[in-house]
Amino acid sequence: MRSSLLLVLLTLPLAADAQSLPARPTGTAITGLPALNFDADEGVGYGALLQYYDYGADGASPYRYTLQPTVFLTTKGRRDVSLFLDAPHLLPTGWRLNGSLAREQQLASPYYGIGNATVVDDGATTGANKYFYRYARRTLRGNANLQRNILGTSLRALVGIGASNVVVNTIPYDEGTTLLASQLGRGALPAANARYARVGLVLDTRDREIGPHRGTWAELLVQRAGRVLGGQEVFTRTTATVRQYSPISDRLTLAQRLVVQNLAGTVPVQELAALQSSFRDDEALGGAGSLRGIPKNRYLGKGIAFMNNELRWSATQFSLRGHPTRLVLSGFVDAGRVWADQLRLDEALSELHVSYGGGARFAIGPTFVLAADVGHSSQSAAAVYIGLGYLF
Repeated sequence: MRSSLLLVLLTLPLAADAQSLPARPTGTAITGLPALNFDADEGVGYGALLQYYDYGADGASPYRYTLQPTVFLTTKGRRDVSLFLDAPHLLPTGWRLNGSLAREQQLASPYYGIGNATVVDDGATTGANKYFYRYARRTLRGNANLQRNILGTSLRALVGIGASNVVVNTIPYDEGTTLLASQLGRGALPAANARYARVGLVLDTRDREIGPHRGTWAELLVQRAGRVLGGQEVFTRTTATVRQYSPISDRLTLAQRLVVQNLAGTVPVQELAALQSSFRDDEALGGAGSLRGIPKNRYLGKGIAFMNNELRWSATQFSLRGHPTRLVLSGFVDAGRVWADQLRLDEALSELHVSYGGGARFAIGPTFVLAADVGHSSQSAAAVYIGLGYLF
């Protein structure tokens, strides 16, 4: 873990814009570096990452827009090429645009069954069936979200569209058999096409978007996939997320996130792990994006509820080759569960899966954040995640 993080720190100053970034930069900045990280579920990650920021002549916060193309591979079978756009101040005042295009391939994606009490049998992964709890998938996807201020600057309405094409092979590398193959009774599945629209409301009172100290970021999103423009999947995804940032002292912040999501309709297995957001979609339940210290996608279901609690301490501030830099240390407790058929809020505090741990963030300049977390649970002694950004 330590050597991987040090390598990223050493490459950043060499690849960054030669002009030092002030606390509120103007103009543009480009950071290019090897996309090196480690994830307990994905293995060692490698590739290339480019981050382009346009701050405008007046120093827009956090930026006018950013473009982030990435080529990313891991030793456990992930093969991704993506382009992410976030433009909070590119359009006329009051409008915000974000979106992404990606080709994502997972040669051995986790699958442990559906429900909150699925059991892992280590004996099932011996011999020819070492990928028993895995399946392969290739995804082509694109989406765009447009937000508009309503009733002031803190509340926004959102509309979005998206499309995806997913090919699933229930037996990775065509070797042995798997849990998914035994449940479906076949290997490769026909390509699944989804076409969807989403609407929602977003409340944002944060004092800053990256590493906030106070404020609330909440959203309610409804996504509908239907048989339009070649779409084959029909389902509705409803997601409510509340992120609260409470200052305890000048350098201490309690950051909390609560997420509940429900799916209705005939939902393909690859959609059960998807978690929608007004910023960037993720996956749950388990792994770096939800319950750190519990294996990725360990629990799947149409209903999902989880909470992250982080105590963040801004330990010190210094200059790294002219870049204002902060070291933020954190401790966290994550907890959540799923339901196979539908969300039941009256059971949200029962049969929870819990993990805990600590982490560190190097915030270099106003936008670039290097991250490291170590999570522990009954299923993992020390799951390590090294990457970019805050969890939320």
